[in-house]
Amino acid sequence: MVLSPLRTLSIVLGTLILVGGLAAPASARPGQVGTPYVTASTPHSLTVNWPPAPGARRYKVTYASSPSKAHRSSAHVKVSKKRRTTVRLTGLRKAKRYCVTVRAVTRHGTGPRSPAHCSFTMRRSLRPQGSTVSVATFNVCAAAPNCRPWRGRERAIVRRILDADADVVAVQESTRRSAELARLLAPYGYARYSDDPGRDDETLYYRTAKLQMSTVPVTRSTCEHDPYVGDDDTSVWEAPRHFDDATGQWYLQRDGAWFTEVDLCRPRTKNVASRGRFGSPTGATAAWASLRVVATGKTYLFVSAHLTHSATPKAVRLRRTETRQLIAKATRVARGRAVVFMGDFNSYRGLNDTPRREMARQGWFDAYDRSATYTRPFLSSLNGWDTRARTLGIWGGHIDRIFIRGTVGSTAWKVVARTKNRRYAGTKASDHNPVRATLHLP
Repeated sequence: MVLSPLRTLSIVLGTLILVGGLAAPASARPGQVGTPYVTASTPHSLTVNWPPAPGARRYKVTYASSPSKAHRSSAHVKVSKKRRTTVRLTGLRKAKRYCVTVRAVTRHGTGPRSPAHCSFTMRRSLRPQGSTVSVATFNVCAAAPNCRPWRGRERAIVRRILDADADVVAVQESTRRSAELARLLAPYGYARYSDDPGRDDETLYYRTAKLQMSTVPVTRSTCEHDPYVGDDDTSVWEAPRHFDDATGQWYLQRDGAWFTEVDLCRPRTKNVASRGRFGSPTGATAAWASLRVVATGKTYLFVSAHLTHSATPKAVRLRRTETRQLIAKATRVARGRAVVFMGDFNSYRGLNDTPRREMARQGWFDAYDRSATYTRPFLSSLNGWDTRARTLGIWGGHIDRIFIRGTVGSTAWKVVARTKNRRYAGTKASDHNPVRATLHLP
């Protein structure tokens, strides 16, 4: 049978349409969205962001009380407005964990779920009151075996500290470099506290325009030979020894002057800086300082701590013990003042997070779980010198932490890093990223 040219063209076009229609969904299937993350929290809402997916027309955000439930079809769903890569989940319960996943919707269908990310709604609305103090913690890796040469990094470390824009900076592994950092930070208004130059593994730097070192009166007995200050004419005294009836003291002549024969002891009171360090038989160390907020006159205790490093069961148990010791020692010297713990706790939220559990048992909480806003929470605080911006699932993987009381408000929680296209930009300052937050202290 001979087909007309018009019918032949119709058959060819129909075949192309059929083939193209069948092939397109397979070749343009929506890809998986990157891990979402929470950027804001209230007692009854969470704001969620995620990386854009190619070809997405909208996104489906599912949320539930656990990562596994967030992957179920029965989970709550909220659809984004067109291509927007953010939604606000409302009607949530306060102080509860919520886990979210995201799927891209293209003209070819709905893609697979993203990895889950979890966060908490706040226990109460953030009410700025008391003293507002921004804090940061930063392990600068100055002397450990895995640290890179200090020269060439010190300026990058200072830049990261300045990027954090914090009033108090807790530094770990500043071994033999704290004085140099103090010199480099001084032009920017920071002063240093470390126990002494030979024991400066942990250090605290603070803005002198915002805070001052608190002092405490210390009374000690001092004993010394007092010079004679009476009205008697000592020129007629017979050397080397004379008894003065007026004072009831024996005096001895020394270098042409008369002094009491025995030491006279008196209590003397002197104001000394309220600061110090904690040690541990297991190797954990910490520096602490009592700082007074200039604007309010209120005083708080800030701690820079570094716990045992290792993922072994023994190290997990040691970190629990070290956390208990840290809390006990800090509360003893705080004498009722609010305490802020900062540092490298070598443990992140997940399995075997003994520091967080012990802190929570005694009334301190990770500011990451209590903050009103977040910046780059998807970045791990440990970068391991990797040029790629690492992120760990579910919680983000932050071993550098800030622990606060439940009465302390937190906002502007941030991983401080310079990145471009999920890669680190510029000179790597350390194998850690600074973590900072703004605290509202009672």
